[in-house]
Amino acid sequence: MAFNPENKQIKQALQKTEQIEPKDKLVIPVFNDADEDERTKNYTFSLQPSVRKRLDALAKEHNFKSASKFINELIKNM
Repeated sequence: MAFNPENKQIKQALQKTEQIEPKDKLVIPVFNDADEDERTKNYTFSLQPSVRKRLDALAKEHNFKSASKFINELIKNM
């Protein structure tokens, strides 16, 4: 199938300038001392040191006791 620049549908599609909006915004959870009774399990994952510093800072900034609790709440609320 060859590209025909005179095709009106193609012209209209190319002329449209839609503004792309982000799909979702990240919502950072608020620390809630009333945790559920679900047990936790230890997992190991790797982070760059600079990312770990930022993660610790975010957890502290939002009054979480640990980065693990912060990540848990963040993912649970997605």
